[in-house]
Amino acid sequence: MRVCLYSFVLFLYRVLVRLFALFQSKAALMNEGQNQVWVGLERHFNSNDKPVAWFHSASLGEFEQGRPIIEAYKKENPQHFVLVTFFSPSGYEVRKNYTGADFVSYLPLDGYFNSARFLDLVKPSLAVFIKYEFWHYYLTGLKKRAVPTILVSAIFRPNQVFFQWYGGFYRRLLDCFTHLFVQDQSSADLLNRVNVTVAGDTRFDRVLDTLRNPVSWDLLTNFLDNTEFMVVGSVWQADMDVLIPLINSKKYPFKWVIAPHEIHTEELKAWEEKIDLTVSYSMGLFHEKADVLFVNEVGRLANLYRGASFAYIGGAFGDGLHSTLEAAVFGPTVFFGNKNYLKFREARELIELGLAFPIETTDELEKAMRVIYENDDVFVNKQVKSRAYVQLQAGATERIIEFVRNLAANGRK
Repeated sequence: MRVCLYSFVLFLYRVLVRLFALFQSKAALMNEGQNQVWVGLERHFNSNDKPVAWFHSASLGEFEQGRPIIEAYKKENPQHFVLVTFFSPSGYEVRKNYTGADFVSYLPLDGYFNSARFLDLVKPSLAVFIKYEFWHYYLTGLKKRAVPTILVSAIFRPNQVFFQWYGGFYRRLLDCFTHLFVQDQSSADLLNRVNVTVAGDTRFDRVLDTLRNPVSWDLLTNFLDNTEFMVVGSVWQADMDVLIPLINSKKYPFKWVIAPHEIHTEELKAWEEKIDLTVSYSMGLFHEKADVLFVNEVGRLANLYRGASFAYIGGAFGDGLHSTLEAAVFGPTVFFGNKNYLKFREARELIELGLAFPIETTDELEKAMRVIYENDDVFVNKQVKSRAYVQLQAGATERIIEFVRNLAANGRK
């Protein structure tokens, strides 16, 4: 009965995507991607004779968590075919040309026939689901075909459907995984299964890789011109309502590098009109002598924090805080809104260590920054502790790859 309901919800979702595609750009991208998905898959897999490792993530954030594993796997198994799939356009459109995979695709919408067609065509020898995504037909199909299937970087909380009286349908999907790698002990305790390992969070490995492999950007170098600066990352209107008065106050001799969470020209222009300083754009009108740079292009944020005095991370006034680790690995003290951040373990830990501060108002932000900025010893000490915190948490990728090595070794016996 619940499988029938699940199938009906999938059918309804597909109908709604087609309907919203008529006037909503994200839905249009998803609809087009689903319409074209089999063309690319058949082109790459009809004649493929290599072992296939399939990595699936819902969107861009989950992909970045899985990226260290994908790249470590490919490095150790260059002769294998690495397939990366996405559910969301926000992941696929940004990473469709990702060179770490042999092919990047949308995942055909779950269903009895779609999943069987996909698995029979791709013939994965390993399936890795990143953090979330519990598709009934894909997971049961993988189990039926005895394909080793692992979940990585997962977090489980008591309020999730798995742990409710009505959650049996989804609890049974957990039985489809060969092994589950979770980020923390509380997740492992909730699952209470023998095939669970606390591996940590692969994002620590990812941001350390960013630290160790710097990407130069001449435009940013020219803009900064050896001036102190603050990075404002992945921000929304509610964040800018707090930040713009501080920018206009000119209380800090900073240049400001601002990367919005979503790039909307009208919104950026509205922010520009409220800022008293000279504004420049990374894509469009650029002035080296400007005091504020709007980074209106994707893929830059993770490398912007290098050398920053402070960082403000957006999202906590809304649906949820963006990545604080991308900033913390480079050492700046981190600030963010005081609303929706508690579910992010790294944010809580950074606060406990005095390396991050939730704020509500412009005045709170300015005062918290002032205490650090005017004391060189405090300023430097926080930079050192922030980098050390990230380094101490690293290693999840190697734990997972070691398990995959053992799977392959046992399979050859």
